[in-house]
Amino acid sequence: MEHATRQSRPDPQAQVVFVPLPLPQDAVYEILLRLSAKDICRLRAVCRLWRSLSSDPQFIAAHAARHPRPALVVAGYDTGYRDNGVVCDIVDLSGKVVRRVRTEGKELVKSVNLNFICTYSHSSSCIRLFNMTTGDVFALPEGLSEEHAGERDILDYTFVAALGQVASTGEYKVLRVLDCPSIDNPHQLCEVFTLDGSSHARWRGKKAPPSPVSMICYENVAVNGTVYFLGQDSPLDDIASFDLEREEWTLGLRGPHYQQLRSNELSMAAVNGSLVLVRYLSCYVELWFLVDFERGLWDKRHSIRARLHDYLSTIRPLLVLNDGRIVLVHVGGTSGSLKIYNPRTNSYADVADMGLCFAVGLYSGSLLSLANLQIMWSVFV
Repeated sequence: MEHATRQSRPDPQAQVVFVPLPLPQDAVYEILLRLSAKDICRLRAVCRLWRSLSSDPQFIAAHAARHPRPALVVAGYDTGYRDNGVVCDIVDLSGKVVRRVRTEGKELVKSVNLNFICTYSHSSSCIRLFNMTTGDVFALPEGLSEEHAGERDILDYTFVAALGQVASTGEYKVLRVLDCPSIDNPHQLCEVFTLDGSSHARWRGKKAPPSPVSMICYENVAVNGTVYFLGQDSPLDDIASFDLEREEWTLGLRGPHYQQLRSNELSMAAVNGSLVLVRYLSCYVELWFLVDFERGLWDKRHSIRARLHDYLSTIRPLLVLNDGRIVLVHVGGTSGSLKIYNPRTNSYADVADMGLCFAVGLYSGSLLSLANLQIMWSVFV
């Protein structure tokens, strides 16, 4: 028996080899579903199966349903002022750049809304829409609409463009207002484009705004299917609104009653799904939320301590967090900075230096969708 016992003892010098058993795909699915989006993005490098599974739109939708989406800030640039071709940065609230989008051409970001970046090409006068969720790029037709054929000899004009969504149909529409300077007949044109993927889609001419609207990018905003504009002329708090579903200008809206309102004292923003008027005073900024369009009721919900150094400086509020802190971008003449303002302590937390940004907004989609994006726009254009 002793001999048999001695023979059955394992050799301590022998090498033990473990053969891993592959996990069933449904088990991998459930495991990945429980992880954070940041962890999944790192784990995509493990193998092709994990990368394919975590990039699937159905998985991304299921993951988004289980996990709260982090707030991501989009800063849009003018690549004519940059050497690296970066047209936008997508930044989380810790200040980390989670995605950087480049283009080979000269592009100026005009607006950021509904997970789209709207840009203007310096070389071709073309408006492009970049879908941050899918990576698709849509180049809108150049030139004016058929209804404005008589205006096509006008070469010197400026424009603003705003993207909105019709709630009843889900359609995305772009509103473009063109300012046509003329000594004899200065006027504005209004056109609408429906983003339906059709090769036959075109700009459609609409009635001009009842009175001239501002051409400054932060003096217009699209909220819940309506595009709002501050006026060019007095009174300064007159607000024009364009209904994207009916494709017509609606009755005028007046801002809150101010005392001694001066030029360059107002701007607009979309915050938590509401239209917000931003009023700049000497040492602080007021945020007025529209609470009733029909009755013209506004609520001053926040006063933010801020000192703006010049007339080019603006405060762009983006989001009020659940704890009451306010995410905003302070844009100066040559730079911008992402900050979080705490109204309880009346203090700021500096999050990130954004550089010279021309438009800011939020990305509300999944971080997993961002990880799927191609980087160079030249792939799509």
